Amino acid sequence: MIDADEMVALIESCRREMQAMLPADEFASLSSKTRKDYRQLGRTLLQRARYTEGGMAEVITTTQRPTTYYKRVAALRYCLYADLVERLKSLHSALSARPVDELQVMAIQAQLQQQRTVLREFEAARQSGPTGERRKRASKRQALRGLPGDWREQLYQRAAKGKYADAILVAALTGCRPEELRRGVLIRWVNNPRSDMGEINFEIDGAKVKAHQGQPQRLIAYGAHDPHPLLEALRIRLAGRRELLACIDSPVNFTVEIRRLARHLWPKHKHAITAYCLRHQWAADLKRHAAADSVSQGLGHASAKTRRHYGQANQASSRHALQPIVIEAERPVKPTATKLPCYRAASNTESTP
Repeated sequence: MIDADEMVALIESCRREMQAMLPADEFASLSSKTRKDYRQLGRTLLQRARYTEGGMAEVITTTQRPTTYYKRVAALRYCLYADLVERLKSLHSALSARPVDELQVMAIQAQLQQQRTVLREFEAARQSGPTGERRKRASKRQALRGLPGDWREQLYQRAAKGKYADAILVAALTGCRPEELRRGVLIRWVNNPRSDMGEINFEIDGAKVKAHQGQPQRLIAYGAHDPHPLLEALRIRLAGRRELLACIDSPVNFTVEIRRLARHLWPKHKHAITAYCLRHQWAADLKRHAAADSVSQGLGHASAKTRRHYGQANQASSRHALQPIVIEAERPVKPTATKLPCYRAASNTESTP
């Protein structure tokens, strides 16, 4: 027989714990792809925790990368939340059916009790935080050290006959993300009526965009006759056309190809060269020659504080630096918050000797 009071108490307890540890509004802004990825990773981690001696805590913390730790926590939180919501819905449906299938209700009840145990184990592991020594994150800015000033030109020449030639040129000339290349970057040769000069425009559909984050659209332009070798290579590829759409199928494969090309060019270089190295080099060029907010907008950021992670002005080569003539974006750049100085009020009482 089903104990109705026990069932109500179990449901209410699950709901309270779910709201306390896994607030629903935290997941409202997640994209469908992120939800799918979190669900897949979360299920893998839950399965692994069943057969690992240290259980949930060991599964979460066995990494030296802080980013991996926090991604595992986020994936488990979402997966546990989604599982709990589904089981509560199943229980409600089973109890509403006539006649009530008592075996089904008892099975769901057992699953919910097990879910509560897993939730508490997860919360204990999360509260204890990451353990062990953390490996310092390798910055792509460090990867630029020791590269020749014309490394981007050399990389393109190596790739000129391959499928990623256009994409490498665009990534080098705009600092765009691989995901933005997957969506496609439109190149246009236009005549600007304001200056009566030709321009090569790059129109980028931004990635990592939310309600108050990122730049949905941005435009980067160079003079049509800029003598930089990368722009000369682009003019050759345009071959008289006024438009060209540069796109890739897979950001991962794109980065793998750049890494492979770089290993052939600089086998003794200590750091891996990836697609994001082109982004860092472009940011370094702009930090040397352009206004600070233009750097942020060109990178697709809506916050000034984010640009500090990309490139450094001293990494720009005086001979090979790129200098766009126009950078436009939809949103203004939010300034970095500065702490106001604190002043201690002077005392009105005079000290006596």
